[in-house]
Amino acid sequence: MNYKTILVSLNEVERLDTLLEVTATLANEHDAHVLGLYVIPAPAVYPSAGTYAIPEIFDSFTKYFEEQLNRVKERFESVMDRNGVRYRWLMIRSPVPAISDTVDEIGRIADLVVLSETDRKAQKGVELDLVQNIVLSVGRPVLVLPQNCGKDLKISQIICGYNGSKEAARAVHDALPFLKRADDVRLVWVDPALVSETAGPLPGADMAESLDRHGVRATAESMPTNGINPAEALLTRARDLGSGMIVMGAYGHSRLKEFILGGATRYALSNMRVPLMLSH
Repeated sequence: MNYKTILVSLNEVERLDTLLEVTATLANEHDAHVLGLYVIPAPAVYPSAGTYAIPEIFDSFTKYFEEQLNRVKERFESVMDRNGVRYRWLMIRSPVPAISDTVDEIGRIADLVVLSETDRKAQKGVELDLVQNIVLSVGRPVLVLPQNCGKDLKISQIICGYNGSKEAARAVHDALPFLKRADDVRLVWVDPALVSETAGPLPGADMAESLDRHGVRATAESMPTNGINPAEALLTRARDLGSGMIVMGAYGHSRLKEFILGGATRYALSNMRVPLMLSH
């Protein structure tokens, strides 16, 4: 099992080199075709204050992405060519201001979507909730690269947050191509006593047995947290082991047309130090 189609979202322009080098490495490891997606969002429309409420067009972000277009395209093609990767360049002018809507639509034909952690201090760039919207809407595993991620992706040790839920089970399954290449895989069940009716005497042992049939040697372990956020516990365990990746199920709730992340997912995205693979 490999990821045969990888989509990389290229709108985090300042993170372009890392995104491209990591994606090229993954493409070669999995013999994959890369879709390089660059979205030029529509201008946002805001009602002006006052009696007449005349719409004002705010198009600075649209102009910014138009100005970066040639640079991004040339860099994408150069890195893919240099690494001998099969690829396709996709530039789409979105009819809406949200970049994530287009990534969701195109991402559904991919086996893996690669994103950068959003730079919340940047003056120009993607919408701040781009990553969480894509994770909860695209229906594909999403690999999020942290701001401190280097170009050399080393993932010989992987932590999987597993608690028997459908989101966690899907995340483990979606991560199989990574897990098969890892030297050490840990299935960490946080606070199993809280769900003792399903955890069993060795929480996660049944999933470890299932992974063994795929050639993945995984170790199941439980981890009490004494009340801290489950994601904080996983990140701490990953740091202690020197893990190169964390795999988690993404939790969210729908309220009207807004997606709201669960606390563990939100914490992980806000405090990640290694690549985070999420499935919902």
